[in-house]
Amino acid sequence: MTLTLPPHQRAWTYRTWGLPRQILTFDEHFDVPEPPPKSELLIRVSHASLNPGAYITMNITPPFIRRYLSGGKTVYVPEGEFAGVVHLAGPAAPAHLQPGTRVFGSLPVAELYSGKGTLAEYICMPAQNAAVVPPSMSWEDAASLSGAGLTASCMLDAANITPGTRVFVNGASGGVGTMVVQLAKERGAYVVATCSARTESLVKHLGADEVVDYRANAPVSGYLAMKGYHFQYIFDTVGTQALFQGCAAYLDPSGVYVNAGNFEGFWRTIGNIVKNMYLPRLFGGVPRRYIMVATTPNGEKAAALAQLLVEGKIRVVVDEVFAFEDAMKAYDRLVAKDVTGKLVIKVQDI
Repeated sequence: MTLTLPPHQRAWTYRTWGLPRQILTFDEHFDVPEPPPKSELLIRVSHASLNPGAYITMNITPPFIRRYLSGGKTVYVPEGEFAGVVHLAGPAAPAHLQPGTRVFGSLPVAELYSGKGTLAEYICMPAQNAAVVPPSMSWEDAASLSGAGLTASCMLDAANITPGTRVFVNGASGGVGTMVVQLAKERGAYVVATCSARTESLVKHLGADEVVDYRANAPVSGYLAMKGYHFQYIFDTVGTQALFQGCAAYLDPSGVYVNAGNFEGFWRTIGNIVKNMYLPRLFGGVPRRYIMVATTPNGEKAAALAQLLVEGKIRVVVDEVFAFEDAMKAYDRLVAKDVTGKLVIKVQDI
């Protein structure tokens, strides 16, 4: 059977920089990718999930940089996580990723900047970044697992967690935070986590041993110091600079502060990374090791996460699923930071 491609597809697109409500357009005549070369896959997308990093890059990346990174393109697609079906496979694609296979995965961070995103009916991507969707996994879970799950995995890979290791998770009710809590517990850690009172029961159900209401106990850094907490690792999915600045009071001298968040602003985060990693203690630097984690898509690691989900060791927290045409409503919630877990966009029926 020969599979063909339509001349056009539906996609959310943008041409300039700004917040989603300001720049996104629903385009019903967007170009469909060319048939995949070598080991690439052309995927018909079923669902995509939203990531805060996507709207942040939309808001801070000038068009001339995006044109350069994309090889001269002037129209771009947001987002980086997806689930769908292989429509066409390149001649060197693996045997287990042929047309008709249900797959999920995520795109490299660089493609968020170049505007080659997943909020479209068809995408083209390297086969090594895709994993097979197990029969028992829903489309919604598959679309939400790779990006957040791999970020959480990278954060924990920077630590040596053994049974009883005491860890602190900042932002435990977000897409990455919910995964960090579960993966840390799966490795035997004692987990203390921040969230709001509204999500306390969820975070405890995911495995947190103690929960700190970040609103009632602000600033959290002062609360942790006052209560005499001591941790071997801090996993910050928000990027709260004050938490790192005060961590000598509650992070062991040999402990590690692992950050994956930039909610305080992209450029401020870049400045903080440089200062936190390289400012000597003698000149006011914090006497604790600081690591900034970036997600690298990996099909094999995504498949391992899927297996944990199938075995009931982790689960995906999906807040709400939106129709493709209603993606802007989802972005409004994301920008307002009114999300527990993940927001998912149903792109089309498959």
